[in-house]
Amino acid sequence: MSHEGFRFDDRHLYGQFWYSINNGWEEMEYMNKFEKYWGRGAKPETILLSAKDYDTLVERLNEPPDPKVVERFREIMNRRAPWDE
Repeated sequence: MSHEGFRFDDRHLYGQFWYSINNGWEEMEYMNKFEKYWGRGAKPETILLSAKDYDTLVERLNEPPDPKVVERFREIMNRRAPWDE
């Protein structure tokens, strides 16, 4: 008879710890939310871009952001949080 389940120290968590490091994030965070929305066994789609579309996307990502958006972001980040009061 094994008394592994009756231990009162943290030894029973070792397996869960190593599993969470190796596979935990994908299964607990990403796959559960993905499957919750799309259904069990659903696989993420692969999006293929042409070379022209990829170059256009990279150019837009490398452009400086719109100053209005940056200023609004600064306003939001400078607001007081409810728990700061």
